Amino acid sequence: MFDIRQAIRSLLRRPAYAIAAVATIALVIGANAALFAAINATLFRPIPLKSGDRTVQIYLQPPGQLDPSHRNPLHAIDLVRFRERSRTLTHIGAFTTVERVLGTSAEPVVVSTIPINAELLRLSSDAPMLGRLFTDAEEKNKDRLVVLSYGAWQRRFGADRNIVGQTVQLDGDPYVVVGVMPQSFPPTFLDAEIWTPLGIINSAPVTEARTYLVTVAQLADGVTFEQADAETRAIVADLAREIPTTHQGWTGGLDTFRHWQYGAFREPLLVLFAAVLVLLLIASTNIASLTLAHVTARGGELALRRAIGASRWDVARLVLLEILIINVLGAAFALNLGAWLLPSLLAIAPATTKVLGQVTMDWRVAAYAFACAIASSVAAGVIPAVNASEFAPLAAASSARFSGSKHRHAWRTALLIGQTALCVALLISGGLLVRALVNSSRLAPGYDPTHVLTAQLQLPASRYANGPERVAAMQRIFDRAAAIPGVVSAGATMNRFTPGFSYLTLFGIENRPSPDGSDYTGQFRRVSNNYFSTMRIRVLKGRVFGTQDSLSTPLVAVISKSFADRYFSDVDPIGRRIKRGPQWATVIGVVDDVADVDLLQAPEPTLYAAWSQTANVAFPMALVLRTTGAPESAAPALRAAVASVDPLLALDRIQSVETFLGESLAPQRFRTTLMMLLAIVGLMLGAIGIAGVTARAIAERMPEFGVRLALGCDRLSLWRHAIGDQLRVVGIGAAAGLLLSVAVSKAIASLLPETAGIDPVVMGGAVAVLVTTALLAAAIPASRVMRFNPLVILRSN
Repeated sequence: MFDIRQAIRSLLRRPAYAIAAVATIALVIGANAALFAAINATLFRPIPLKSGDRTVQIYLQPPGQLDPSHRNPLHAIDLVRFRERSRTLTHIGAFTTVERVLGTSAEPVVVSTIPINAELLRLSSDAPMLGRLFTDAEEKNKDRLVVLSYGAWQRRFGADRNIVGQTVQLDGDPYVVVGVMPQSFPPTFLDAEIWTPLGIINSAPVTEARTYLVTVAQLADGVTFEQADAETRAIVADLAREIPTTHQGWTGGLDTFRHWQYGAFREPLLVLFAAVLVLLLIASTNIASLTLAHVTARGGELALRRAIGASRWDVARLVLLEILIINVLGAAFALNLGAWLLPSLLAIAPATTKVLGQVTMDWRVAAYAFACAIASSVAAGVIPAVNASEFAPLAAASSARFSGSKHRHAWRTALLIGQTALCVALLISGGLLVRALVNSSRLAPGYDPTHVLTAQLQLPASRYANGPERVAAMQRIFDRAAAIPGVVSAGATMNRFTPGFSYLTLFGIENRPSPDGSDYTGQFRRVSNNYFSTMRIRVLKGRVFGTQDSLSTPLVAVISKSFADRYFSDVDPIGRRIKRGPQWATVIGVVDDVADVDLLQAPEPTLYAAWSQTANVAFPMALVLRTTGAPESAAPALRAAVASVDPLLALDRIQSVETFLGESLAPQRFRTTLMMLLAIVGLMLGAIGIAGVTARAIAERMPEFGVRLALGCDRLSLWRHAIGDQLRVVGIGAAAGLLLSVAVSKAIASLLPETAGIDPVVMGGAVAVLVTTALLAAAIPASRVMRFNPLVILRSN
């Protein structure tokens, strides 16, 4: 306790140093804590299911596909078979997502619903806030029951506590409310406004080709992930032999819950986490330099302590305690700063960070912050403490001015070189991400996204039961949408315009079987006749769909350029036949590749079918309107046009195509923004370090400068000399930083492939920014030589 009191008194005697050091640590550890809170949400926070870390997800892989991004949910029959045959998995739960129209006393609205089995609902929550959950028997019968989310209960039903037992309309059908979930529900992957019975218990059609059931399960007691994965693959292989018409060529496996939910975040977060650790190291180096300067200035005090009996360890311990106190105080402030920074961090890209769920500064984040404080204390304190212990006791009796020895000057130089190198590496890392973002934003999507409005629309099966009714209704909507003032043309496509979401299909090609005889896999879009002209997608060969293509005419298809290049590279694709399901379609045209899944995802072979020939109620369609002005301004008129066809239809996700493309870049923009903020903070810390070292060097060389001025040396020459000394050190550090950045650039490129491994332009720009900052940082304290009186200096020495 005596040592602690001594350290506190010592810091109180130097308030400017203490405040600056605490503020630096608070800022850097605060940034560390805020980012670690996001990492904590993905890697360490308990999984929001009763099965915890033993939760796995079952997936299918289409024929010929190895890319994890193409993993599919299960067929209905797969869920039934896994329940029957699996011995390594228990509590098998499944769900799908459906957007439905909720008819209330107000105008109908589209709501997100999740048909879910009772097993998974029980696995996810203890009890509803009001009412109950539906039972296994009710699910088996697919009874018309709903469980409301807390948000839907508040927004849609005015928080009516008597809502249980009341009837609501979904797509025009009556459903009874049986429960309301608490505010803490649901976990992110089950996010919806309404949950309904899934209705798949003991049987399912073996001919259904749709893969739509997202399935999670719990590892049985004593079973390892590897054992369960092997059994899963075996069950899928058995299904492929049993039901070849829908399963031939399909494979499957297990994924951990954390990787399934947060795997896409892992690499970007690792890059950012490495950046904040580098920032912490820069801050520690900064404090070490600052403390080393103060150790030199306190030489008389420290020598006196040695003279009255303090050991070398006693003096070193005092300096270490001072730095530890600074870092612990900084960490305490950092937790508050991190809690303040966290919402701003998540708000940079809310759609991207939404999957993380509720991100909080819990005890793990606090423990991490104080661990950073301890690590920083060691990193920042060792060199100053060792130097403090080297003051000789006899020096206390000397009246000599305590100035920096060559040994301490060498340490300051080494610290400045290290700090500069880290700043350069951090700046180059940020520059690489900025360059990648700029390059991505310039990618051509294959269509003209300007002045295009999209809106999701689904025709309920209860009112549009067959193809002719659906085609006629959509044509009326197209006609009325095209008549809206300012609308140039209107069409539709089976696409959600949600980054990363796509529809895949299986198909065969006449006389061109795959090597193993299974179907090929590709992107699939059902589109209207006017879709290609509305989106201004180039027709490269043949024609696109027209009014002559109807339910009564032979099926036709349009393919993308990459489809033609992959499967018809040696022949003209026009007139070739493609089989999808039991039906054959003749290729009539080839269109340009488009980025309608994600701007950063390379175009894939895409098969287009005519909506007028294959109207299918199972999937919503995205209306697309090309306008002469701002596309959003056409939204009210589009709502009215749809309501004039059917007042019970509702539109959802009304947005411009440019908004979709912007959302495609949201994850990249998120990590780039954060990296640049970290780089700027690192640059500021580097500038402070350079200014501090320059000021200390000038203070120590005052006698020398006084003599030079007295002998007639020009003040401007001395000023340039003082700056030059520091710039030489900065130059060495910049060179070391360039060497370090080569390895860093390659590491970033391995984690984030869209970044360039080594970019000379970015490297040169980073060095230029650092040198300019270093020049300004050194010039300000060096200007002191322009003002002092050499006679005063010489008398004082």
